[in-house]
Amino acid sequence: MRKILFLFLPFFLYAFEVDFSKEFTKDLIPNVLSADISVIIEDEKEKNVIERLEVFNKEIKAYNKVEKQLGTFNVRPLYQKASNTPRIYGYSGELSYKIETDDAFSMGEFISMITNMKENRDTSVTLNNLSWRVKDDSYNVILDLVRLEAINWVENYAKVLSNDLHKECNIKNIRLENNIMHTYRAQMTSMKLSSSLKKEDVPVPEVSHQKLSIITNYKLECK
Repeated sequence: MRKILFLFLPFFLYAFEVDFSKEFTKDLIPNVLSADISVIIEDEKEKNVIERLEVFNKEIKAYNKVEKQLGTFNVRPLYQKASNTPRIYGYSGELSYKIETDDAFSMGEFISMITNMKENRDTSVTLNNLSWRVKDDSYNVILDLVRLEAINWVENYAKVLSNDLHKECNIKNIRLENNIMHTYRAQMTSMKLSSSLKKEDVPVPEVSHQKLSIITNYKLECK
């Protein structure tokens, strides 16, 4: 759908301008499944927390079917008050990674592996933001294709308008508005995972339906 505004200058100038906008849209196919995963362990001894988290960290690094990013490892003391005096009663450690893969089966297998390592009640595994997205390079390719379509379209339109009006219509200005990506499926919220979760039971979402749209504003001069 496009809105066309004809601006007629006085007839003796023998020229007028045409201003209008048009939306161009292309489908996007999400090709990366990503998630944030955290392992939290509590224990009375700091050494035990570190050693147990290292076991998870070693297995995560060894699993080569997913990409690991933004890994963090931290341990902090847990306090409780005794006679109005803070006292350390234990330690809490957290290991976190951002995980990405183009294969849903590998994501399920990885998450299942982590949950199967969870043996104690003081160990929790949390999964956040499990969702599909479009790779940056794929997104940029589609964006360039939409822009090219917008330019090619108006070049052809100027020729058709010239023939219809028996005038010479030239493109004076093309202005591309910010691109908009429409996503029609929400990502998964945070959830704690139970132990011994089978890979086929991992709640991997379906590939979401997405579209990339840009609004293009044109100005043509016919004389």
